Amino acid sequence: MLSTVSFCVLTCLVFVFTYVNGFHDGCNVVATLIASRAMKPHPALAWAAVVEFLSPLAILVVGASVSGTIQKLVGESFYTAPGTQSTALAFITAGILAAIAWNLTTWKFGIPASSSHSLIGGVVGAGLAAFGTGAIAWSYFWGRVVLMIFLTPAVSFCLGFLILKLLLRLTRHAGVGVNKFFTYAQWVNMTFLAFNHSFNDSQKSIGIILILIGIYGGDVSGIPLWSILCAAACLACGIAFGGFKIIKTVGTGIYKVQPIHSFASQLTAGSVILASSLLGAPVSASQIVSSSIMGVGAAEHYKSVHWLVAKRILLSWFITIPIAGALGALLYLLFSLIF
Repeated sequence: MLSTVSFCVLTCLVFVFTYVNGFHDGCNVVATLIASRAMKPHPALAWAAVVEFLSPLAILVVGASVSGTIQKLVGESFYTAPGTQSTALAFITAGILAAIAWNLTTWKFGIPASSSHSLIGGVVGAGLAAFGTGAIAWSYFWGRVVLMIFLTPAVSFCLGFLILKLLLRLTRHAGVGVNKFFTYAQWVNMTFLAFNHSFNDSQKSIGIILILIGIYGGDVSGIPLWSILCAAACLACGIAFGGFKIIKTVGTGIYKVQPIHSFASQLTAGSVILASSLLGAPVSASQIVSSSIMGVGAAEHYKSVHWLVAKRILLSWFITIPIAGALGALLYLLFSLIF
């Protein structure tokens, strides 16, 4: 009975993180759409929420390689071995709370830091404190996390730069009607971006759920349908309420976005997240969207990009995993006295 209650409590904690992820990272999906005045905030957030709820159902068709990466960050044998449940519970609780704490801190200051990296940092930091360096799957950590921290922003910047250059060339003789085209075309692109964001981000929470199931001795060979539906619902609820501070930073703080810029940024970000999901990489929507806007802005007027804001965002990317990791380790040391 007690184990059932604790499993339910920790599962709820995972979905609290998912909800926070929704209004923290999910708002990046609609930031440029709102900034370019293609749609008002509340309808944009409502439509994004619908798409973000439906997207994780694609896991049933194409699988969940991103969940597998999260699940394998810490070796299963370390948290499922007989007599280790108390240590394992302290480890996973610390990892989740560290991620939530850092997410709320960066949201408070309107900094589009990565919820994904907060979760990974928290879990890895707590895992190191609980089980030592041998427990961490360093090949996954360096290959699918750290490499992507550097690769996806660079690809997003360059792709956004190239796409806008191409669009400007194709539309240089177009009339005023082209602006209306890009205004409405953004709705399609935002749907594409929201779908891919939710498909990638929902799997991170599902990966943590699989770790929890393993700690309690359950079968982790398949993904429970309830975990997909709950992750989808929490992401959708989070984005429906929107993190307006981050929407303002991403939508207007980096570059003065017009419909053509928003179209290029959304297309870039959605494509990079899709490719990353197919590779099983848990990437950051904040990083990718922000980098794509920087690339788009640089393609038109390099000096008009607010590089001081960009530097502040870049700094948050590099400190998120270390800070969340340190929080995870400290919280583990505290919880190890309780569990």
